[in-house]
Amino acid sequence: PKTKQRYEDGLNKFFAFLRDEGLPLPRKRDGMDDVVSDYLEFLWSQGEGRAAASTFMAGLQDYDPKLKHCLPGSWRLLKTWAIHEVPSRAPPMTEDVLKAMVGWAVLQGHPIFALSLLVGFFGLLRTGELLSLQAWQIHMNLPLEPAVINLGLTKSGKRQGAAESVTLTEQPVLQLLWEWKKTVPPHTFLTLKPHGWRSLFGECLSKLKLDKWEFRPYSLRRGGATHLFVKCGSL
Repeated sequence: PKTKQRYEDGLNKFFAFLRDEGLPLPRKRDGMDDVVSDYLEFLWSQGEGRAAASTFMAGLQDYDPKLKHCLPGSWRLLKTWAIHEVPSRAPPMTEDVLKAMVGWAVLQGHPIFALSLLVGFFGLLRTGELLSLQAWQIHMNLPLEPAVINLGLTKSGKRQGAAESVTLTEQPVLQLLWEWKKTVPPHTFLTLKPHGWRSLFGECLSKLKLDKWEFRPYSLRRGGATHLFVKCGSL
């Protein structure tokens, strides 16, 4: 539903552009390429991000799948856009930064936030997976035995049609996770509401004067993966 809504918003902005510019909507699909190319150039001139252009193109073809081979010029423009707009990626977080954030969180009275950082880092979780994680999804038999986190149909799991899970083996994290799980109902979230958690994440970085590194929540996953690779030497 959220994707459909983004597509609809993108198309509505396109139709508004046509009205404002006095451009008619072509009656034949073959005439769409020039109009769509004009709109992409308009988005570029207005400083829009490539994501907005990509969403619009995907929404257009979702609305009319037969347009797929009728927009060669538009797709070339979008490809050129991708070459010129350097992506802003979340840098991987180091273990030292993670420990600093965890220490700050504990001292400020946010122990569960600290735990969520550890689980996200060592579990290599996507931000959405971390923010939707509930106690019942975490399976543990003993405090220091590996924990299996059931992620259900993840982003890649949907493509493969199979539920996915991750295994946590960091013993200090397992101990904390066991203690938390024992004291909360099954449907308790590990994190605050997404907005609150992200706000606390930003505040933590600000207080530690780490803003210039531009760490983001996804830095936990990237940092955890980098840390694991350095630790075991196997991709």
